[in-house]
Amino acid sequence: MNARLALLILAAATALGCGGAQTSKPNPCEPPGCFTPQPNCAYTNRPAVFVGNAGSSSVSAFQLVAPNSAAGVGLVCGSPFGVTAPPTALAGGEPAGEQTYLIVLSAPQKTILLFRVDPLTSILTGPVATVTTPYTPVAAATLGGAFQPFYVANAEGSVSAYEISGQTASPTVTEIPGSPFPAGAGPAAIAATSGPPFVYVANSRSNDISGYSVDPATGALTPLPGSPFPAGTSPSSIKVWPPQVPSPTGGATVVIVTNAGSDNVSMYSVASDGSLTPVPGSPFPAGTTPSSVNLGDYLPMRHVYVANSGSNNVSGYSIDDATGVLTPLVGSPFPAGQGPSSIAVAFSDELVYVANTGSASMSVFTADTATGVLTPIPGSPFAVGQSPNPVIFFQTPE
Repeated sequence: MNARLALLILAAATALGCGGAQTSKPNPCEPPGCFTPQPNCAYTNRPAVFVGNAGSSSVSAFQLVAPNSAAGVGLVCGSPFGVTAPPTALAGGEPAGEQTYLIVLSAPQKTILLFRVDPLTSILTGPVATVTTPYTPVAAATLGGAFQPFYVANAEGSVSAYEISGQTASPTVTEIPGSPFPAGAGPAAIAATSGPPFVYVANSRSNDISGYSVDPATGALTPLPGSPFPAGTSPSSIKVWPPQVPSPTGGATVVIVTNAGSDNVSMYSVASDGSLTPVPGSPFPAGTTPSSVNLGDYLPMRHVYVANSGSNNVSGYSIDDATGVLTPLVGSPFPAGQGPSSIAVAFSDELVYVANTGSASMSVFTADTATGVLTPIPGSPFAVGQSPNPVIFFQTPE
């Protein structure tokens, strides 16, 4: 049992009292409502979930540790947070929590905003930095490291690379020399992995994946051998897992791509040089218009989840650790809201979050660590802002 799930169970038991039938006793360190640190109480940093609401120009924020609300979701004080431009993509908090900033992209306004994330309360401050770009930013990915690089896929067919430096309260964002770097036609999504670092871009119009190695000293990108790699029709999202190559657990390192135009999922194994090879049987069937993919790494099992915006559900699969082959889970697909467009997984907490663009809500599920089966938590779906699309799990520094 992981530590955060144990905290949730402990909090519930404390509320019930020994034997479960006594009068509820409030926890003075966890008062009702949104989380506010109390005097003389010890806390650890808390991960968060952020939802970008393009239709209401705001970001909704939730915490995972929420003893006074449904397990797995608790509203952050001040949420939703207003932003100056419609948020169309979010990034930050991955792969190992080094990032203390939430990166908010606005494709219509061609802006990149950085918000500081309080590691305990998850309250957003800012923007603490703003970048205006001549390109249309559609997706972003972060890499850990001393200079905190991040990469932005541009609809015009390129990848911009940036470095974050300076003080947390007023960071400086500098474009890396050589940026932007060429990509395929119509980039739609981007993913990154570290150790050694690689970046992958799903190109929706050229139906392929651009792969790059990352110069660890400068952050500059160099095309991988064999890049671009063929994908299905209109690849819409991409995920690489685990965040290190080779896998520290000994399983296959994989890149997963949803193909919105062919209703399937392409699966690739990753070689030590970052090059991609389709696994046996790829691509694998999904629902209608698969729009987003994520992965739950619940050792000894790994599960893949795909949000299908056209069929209003989530496809679930188990991964064969030796080959990377996908097998549908029992009960898959699982019902979601209207137009599920983005999916996030709390890596160590067996929780799956789905942004439903058509119903202005977020569905939250627990994932069985053995079977991967999804079960809605009490109260799900939860109301968010208008036209929610990006949802991300934000891991805070330990």
